Amino acid sequence: MKKVLRVFGFALLLFTFSFSYAGEKIIVIDIGHGGKDDGFAVDGFKEKDLAFEIGLKILALNKAEDVKIIITREGDYFVPLKDRVEHINSLNADYVISLHINSHKDAKVNGFEFYVSDENALSEESKAFAQHIESSISKEFSSQGIKNANFFILKNIKTPVTLIEMGFLSNPDDWKLLTSVKGQDKIAAAIYNTIK
Repeated sequence: MKKVLRVFGFALLLFTFSFSYAGEKIIVIDIGHGGKDDGFAVDGFKEKDLAFEIGLKILALNKAEDVKIIITREGDYFVPLKDRVEHINSLNADYVISLHINSHKDAKVNGFEFYVSDENALSEESKAFAQHIESSISKEFSSQGIKNANFFILKNIKTPVTLIEMGFLSNPDDWKLLTSVKGQDKIAAAIYNTIK
């Protein structure tokens, strides 16, 4: 029954967003993972939860009347990639940012990473969008630059899209930044300032 209600709620959400916000700039914040998919986890902190907290903070920062920010999940539940992409494509957004957090076997590796896909029909627009965000964020945070990755979500979204890895949970400094309220506020503000 819960599954049926969730599908119905998801369909209603799609219908609502499909007929709203005409004339506004629509930015979709895709919050990675969720539900059974934790993403990376270090010392009890999970990627899915940290990305969600930062996504909510970006949403809360928006006071602009001509910008609408939509998040792809409003709780801790799993949305298959195919459904996630279909949902995002139905929103007719101007730009899409997918939020993730990284991990590495070398604890010294740190900083943001930005990904686009050469296989996306709007790859050039996506690269320009990623460059705009990276050039701003790299003034405040360490950046590993913009990279190509043919992730399903990057290949199939019909809008300029970039995936942001907001640091490495495996790095002590990034871990402190990502798991503290102050650090999350700083990350959310840095991302929001690039799209407002």
